[in-house]
Amino acid sequence: MFGQCLDPINGRGPYIEKMLGRHAESLEITGSLATAGELFVAKLEISADDPHQLIPTCLLIRQVSGLRALALLAVNGFYTEALGHQRSLMEALARLSALVARPELLQDYLIQDVLNRKKMLGDILSFRQDWPAEMIREPSDEVLQQQITEAMQRLTDFKAHQGRAARDIKTFDWAQTGGVDHLMYGRFVMASEALHFSPKSLKGLLVTDGDVLESIRIGPEDTDFDHLLMTSCRYVFVGLQRLASHLDVGLPDEVEQLYQRFNALDERMADEALREE
Repeated sequence: MFGQCLDPINGRGPYIEKMLGRHAESLEITGSLATAGELFVAKLEISADDPHQLIPTCLLIRQVSGLRALALLAVNGFYTEALGHQRSLMEALARLSALVARPELLQDYLIQDVLNRKKMLGDILSFRQDWPAEMIREPSDEVLQQQITEAMQRLTDFKAHQGRAARDIKTFDWAQTGGVDHLMYGRFVMASEALHFSPKSLKGLLVTDGDVLESIRIGPEDTDFDHLLMTSCRYVFVGLQRLASHLDVGLPDEVEQLYQRFNALDERMADEALREE
């Protein structure tokens, strides 16, 4: 996964080579896990007519792709950006686990797009209310209103079919339903802060000497690099296990062996952290 890095965009080739050497174990496990996840999905026999198989599988492959993307960001020194990206791994795991635990929630998951679109279109129309008449509206207000009407009809049909209104289910609700909320405490908040540019997430940019600001950091950061990769891998390991159980298939031996290596490295890192304290 991480061969020689030609870096024409940000000029961090030497830094990347240093990171590849310094964090070789966690990067190797991350790359191997992503490859194992892709091979696992490639060998599955999934029916395109069975959304209860198809959608959880798609959520897992999004996790796997997200893990690769996160590792690429981190190894290039974009730690804060990678931390924000970690949130997507948690969100995918929360929904995958919930749909495995309670397959009847599939329709709630699917209707979420309609709820989101209806709100977004309504917000656009509200934002346009103060525009002068001569300002071009593209798409037109009429087109947007028609789309809102169509969304409302789909929501009405959902209520008639399901016997209740569509619900806006939040990520932690999915996580609690799927029994993975304990994996997200703390990390989800940190990832959200990085993703949404909270003031706290800017602290890592400040280079200080005591209370004196010396400069604003420009360039790569590798704060807590191994821990970022290892926690991200754990979300994918759990996703793999949940999907395999849901589809009633065994995980490949390679995944089981990789998980043992992962646990051994995780325990060693924890011991080293305690000794440093």
